[in-house]
Amino acid sequence: MTERPDIQNSAGWPVDRNAARHRALPGASTWRSHAVDLLALIIVALVLRLLVWHWHQFYPLGGDEQEYLQQALTLLRERRYVELRLMRPPLYAGFLALSILLVDSLVQNLRLVQAVVGALTVIPIYLLTLHLWRDRRIALVAGLLVALNYTLAATATELLAETVFLLGITTLFWLLQHASAPVRRAGIAGVTLAALALTRSVALPLLLLGTVWLFITANRRAAALFALTAALVIAPWTLRNYLTYHALIIVDTTGAENLWLDNDPAGREAVKRQLYALGNDMATRQQLATERGLAAIVTDPQRFGARVWREARLFFALQFFDDMRDRPAIWVPPLQVWLRLLLGDGLWLITLLAGVAGAWLAPARRWALVVAGPWALYVLLTALVFHVEARYRLPVYPALIPFAAWTTVWIADRRVHLSVAPHTWTWGLAALTCALPVALMLAHRLYPAEALMLAQKHTHLWQAERALNNGDPAATRDAATAALRLDPRSALAHVALARADLAAGDATAALAHLNAALDAIPDHPYAHLLRGALSRARGDDGAARADLAYETASLEDLQHWAWLAFQPIAPPPAQLDIGDGLDLGYIRGFHPAEHGIRWTMSRADILLAVQPDATIELRLGGDRLPGAPPPVVRFEVDGRAAGQMRLQPGWQTVSLTLPPEATGDGRIIVTISSTTYRPRSVDRASPDNRELGVVVDEVRVTHTIEEDPVR
Repeated sequence: MTERPDIQNSAGWPVDRNAARHRALPGASTWRSHAVDLLALIIVALVLRLLVWHWHQFYPLGGDEQEYLQQALTLLRERRYVELRLMRPPLYAGFLALSILLVDSLVQNLRLVQAVVGALTVIPIYLLTLHLWRDRRIALVAGLLVALNYTLAATATELLAETVFLLGITTLFWLLQHASAPVRRAGIAGVTLAALALTRSVALPLLLLGTVWLFITANRRAAALFALTAALVIAPWTLRNYLTYHALIIVDTTGAENLWLDNDPAGREAVKRQLYALGNDMATRQQLATERGLAAIVTDPQRFGARVWREARLFFALQFFDDMRDRPAIWVPPLQVWLRLLLGDGLWLITLLAGVAGAWLAPARRWALVVAGPWALYVLLTALVFHVEARYRLPVYPALIPFAAWTTVWIADRRVHLSVAPHTWTWGLAALTCALPVALMLAHRLYPAEALMLAQKHTHLWQAERALNNGDPAATRDAATAALRLDPRSALAHVALARADLAAGDATAALAHLNAALDAIPDHPYAHLLRGALSRARGDDGAARADLAYETASLEDLQHWAWLAFQPIAPPPAQLDIGDGLDLGYIRGFHPAEHGIRWTMSRADILLAVQPDATIELRLGGDRLPGAPPPVVRFEVDGRAAGQMRLQPGWQTVSLTLPPEATGDGRIIVTISSTTYRPRSVDRASPDNRELGVVVDEVRVTHTIEEDPVR
């Protein structure tokens, strides 16, 4: 039995006397050491977020993101606030507008601002955890659970309110812990809460939770100041809504409209059309949505119960595992796959299970029962009533992470005190509340069985790829067939079988496997591209162009993949129209085609067929935006320097004479290296931030035929 604690920390929580004495010895944590910890945590958090920021550079904006961005741009350009089609609080649009003023409207720059904001979240989570237990180790683990969290890093690349909201709610929790003395801190906490509610109205219940907390732990004056300050800051927006819409709309109509959108059997899109038909009559929309949403629940409670059961399973699911299983055609770099699984789903499991256990066992039970627990339960219940998206469960992180850090340190070091009075029922409740989400998770998907299957399948696919590289079609077939037995929907296994058939010269069997791959996953780019190469070899240019257009269906470098995979069926041509939709397999290092041409990156390769005494002619374009320096281009043939020049504006033909040794096997690689520029760096209004070299339109091999004088 653990000894009962007999002293308290500054937050009023019981702590073990021996542990407290240990932490008070010379060499214990000082504010300087805390500053070092925070700086290290910020650096770690920023590195991960910048990595994800780079990976997500070409991710398009979603519908809500586009609306927020347009709202911010309208606010800047026209000096007026325009309501979104589904009413939202105003502060996030203001945050975006301020960010645009600081870094311009380029999406990637705005994402960078959010990456920095997300990294700063480690500060309040560290300070909150430190205040709860006065233990530097626990605070450091809590900071790491935020800094290394892939889910939070990925969320920062979305132009949505979640990243700013998480920083704000974590700061509010820390302020509530400090709001007792001096009392003015309660006012600061109230202003913070109001800002949160005006960013996402889901924060409004924290007005009640925070007031109760301060009433219990501080005094009536602090509780009243907190509630009054928050109400006074929110009130002007509520008054604006009343004067505009002639109805009481505290912040927005999100709750009422989602109640109808998510519970009407007609579906969200049908309900949206009815809401949009009402225009900006937000009062009628709020009233009608509330009535219709409640009616849908009361009229068919069985349907509502089934939907709640589905959403409960989704709430605890492994986000990234599900995403990769449900959208297998989406290519993700291998490093990102592992970070998603380990730092995304893995840290979600740790945060959830260790956080729930710690809420029962850690010596901060009053904080768990009054604020953290009710807040997490509220987030869960709103998701069940409305609908679950991975980002909707993010607000539980600030509530769970401090307790997850405590549990993690306790497991590593049993000297950390367990609870005020550990009883069997406490352990039982901790076990039950951990077992429930695990059961819901497994009811959603049998993750252990699927993970084992995937590990075995990808081992076989790796063996198939290695056999292909070694020129062993038989071993490729064996490994790919084994993968297919494990997962009959594996498009990669079908593609490996098709490549083995092509290596053996059986185009008919290869086509059958490619069609089977596309039956399993209709948008899989590998199968489309390889089928396009087969169509091109048969002379069916129309079908080839349709399939080869899938070059842009993935963020993977499919030019490089096609360069290797097409070799058995794509002998190089002597003439190539770059950008005509049929050039894949013979090029790499180019941007996607546009208007029948392609821009090079800093280095681009072209594969051609040649004969002795040949000359290479390239039609290049040197046009760039006014003010950009002209490109300097260097040419190589099979790695040998073949010339250098500065291109002038306009089209020009460049001729390269080949040395005899460059035509030994009838194939050459022409390399174009050039200085690059970004249009955005020259014209800030340009949306094009690609790194562009030169334009290539056509390349051909010409042969000089000398007449025999004897004839």
